[in-house]
Amino acid sequence: MSALLNAVHELTGKRPPPTWTHVDKLQRKLATANTDAVEAAIRLAVGKGWLRSDGDPATSVTLTVDGLKLLGPRS
Repeated sequence: MSALLNAVHELTGKRPPPTWTHVDKLQRKLATANTDAVEAAIRLAVGKGWLRSDGDPATSVTLTVDGLKLLGPRS
């Protein structure tokens, strides 16, 4: 999950929420062809309050303040 959150953070230029990125860019950043796994991870992170998405399945995502806090002080 930390890889997902870190990838979103990097893709959004480490700007504060809400800065959105496309899921296809996220999937490329994570270097996986497994769309189902990425969608499941996004749904879990949305459920935990770490990400916001624009739908189900998501086409864009953004970190939440809680998601950013979870990344720690290096953010």
